Amino acid sequence: MKTGICSVTFRQFDVPQIVDLVKKAGLNAVEWGGDIHVKPGDLAAAKTAREITRDAGLEVSSYGSYYRVLEEEDQEQDFAPVLAAAFALGTDTIRIWPGSRPSEAAGETYRQQFADKLRRDLDAAAAAGVRLALEFHMNSLTDSNAATRVLLDEINHPNLYIYWQPIYWLSDFEYRLQGLKTFKERIMNLHVFNWAFHPTRGNWGENIERRPLQEAATEWKHYLAALPPRQDRFALLEFVRGDSPEQFLEDAQTLRQWIEK
Repeated sequence: MKTGICSVTFRQFDVPQIVDLVKKAGLNAVEWGGDIHVKPGDLAAAKTAREITRDAGLEVSSYGSYYRVLEEEDQEQDFAPVLAAAFALGTDTIRIWPGSRPSEAAGETYRQQFADKLRRDLDAAAAAGVRLALEFHMNSLTDSNAATRVLLDEINHPNLYIYWQPIYWLSDFEYRLQGLKTFKERIMNLHVFNWAFHPTRGNWGENIERRPLQEAATEWKHYLAALPPRQDRFALLEFVRGDSPEQFLEDAQTLRQWIEK
């Protein structure tokens, strides 16, 4: 398993600054995000990010898009600019969002439309040699272990994978670990972090308390040990305490030590 960062961790930094920080941290790769650094269809930005990343001896692990398949009012999104950006980045993996509704609020019509559109996108991506991986996130069609299993079965496509992260809104360690074991053959990359969740504080950002990664060593060592080895998988740090480069460097050292062991 290789290591890296999601560029959204430092939205305030430009591409060269992120690459310099990742190289200093001794990580292997960058997942370039589609909201700030490489927007869908911006091929010039994608090529620049690819060249700067590779010139530094790093890899582009993936394209972290915010593609949701269906937009508001269930309008289909255009996948072509997303795929073009990934191709220009030189990556074979795109992270996408599983809709914009919680699984319990998604009716049969919505789910069918979502599945039909996503299968077309999966076919287009496969023809270009690109894999699609669903975000594992609250308020989406993958907001629980059970919901994720149902969605994967509904789509039933060989080019569909998932990202895995600890379900921060459900703090039960055994539940998290069971989900990882259940989906281990379909997990492409990992989002690595240590968050405490306080659901009564306010919005999403206020609810999350970011903690040093080392404090979650026991849990993360179990997670990493439960995954079968594969050389094309990346453990990607995503968001750190205080948006601090110093905390990132500390967390990166922690992650590298875990992976090396």
